[in-house]
Amino acid sequence: MEGKIPKVVLIGMLGLSLATPLQAYAYQEPTNYVHMKTPNMTVYSAYGATINASEKGDIFSIKADIVNNRQPLEVEIFKNGQDGVLKQVAKKGVMEPVAYRDLGDRVIVTLHNNAELKFVNPQPNYFRDTGHSAYSTYISTLAKRGIVQGRTANNFGINDSLTRAQFSALLARAFSFQQVQPTQFKDIDAKKSWYGGYVGALHSLGIIKGKTQELFDPNGKITRQQAILMLGRTLDAVDFVQEEYAVLPYRDTYNLQGETLRHTETLYAIGALDYNENLSPNQYITRGEFAKMLVVTLSAAGRL
Repeated sequence: MEGKIPKVVLIGMLGLSLATPLQAYAYQEPTNYVHMKTPNMTVYSAYGATINASEKGDIFSIKADIVNNRQPLEVEIFKNGQDGVLKQVAKKGVMEPVAYRDLGDRVIVTLHNNAELKFVNPQPNYFRDTGHSAYSTYISTLAKRGIVQGRTANNFGINDSLTRAQFSALLARAFSFQQVQPTQFKDIDAKKSWYGGYVGALHSLGIIKGKTQELFDPNGKITRQQAILMLGRTLDAVDFVQEEYAVLPYRDTYNLQGETLRHTETLYAIGALDYNENLSPNQYITRGEFAKMLVVTLSAAGRL
């Protein structure tokens, strides 16, 4: 019973945080970072980067000379009357998601690359297959941020499985990792594939590996255990530390050990895994299941 109480409380807190902006604590300005300020924005770097930040109209522009997936920038932006969802303005005006947490009057953004940011009003989604699902709130959160899309305009595909390429894209986009084109995998065309940069980003951080040294298998499906392993590695990559653990309740995890066991315990402790009789680690993960795991992981890492 002792292992279940913290989880129930945590899930309740998560549900509240998804319904209202996180304002449980005041943002504390880092004191050991170099930084640059504009009227409504402050950009911090713990790595001594030379920063160039500016505001032009409703665009917040950030550039730095040391920016990669191991050396993120932290950006504080006061809304000052602006509303909507913060996104990156990519090439040709395409809007891409960016990792940030909302503190009501401001947002705290984590960047792994130079970016132009803008508050936009997201298009509502009308997924008919999520209305009565336990994953509905998580899917809506990710869709609003632009991290996930439906299979069609009104169908999310909640019970569909995820491929290794799709998983890589969702995870890298959610954490705003800088894309890195992989060169070692012969089954990824760096010029033609839509997912190569996402795979390269995760591979450079040690989050995802190939099926062999030369083959990635982009169309292979992701199991629940593989998803847990890669989400746990992502938390390691962003320096998340889980201080408290709960005993796993699952009957089918007796043979888990090492890295896999540690990441399963972490994800269970933060509320990313449901309290069930079995974990079913070898089952293919569904889009709905992963939506919940991703939202909780982003929240634990301070990026949602």
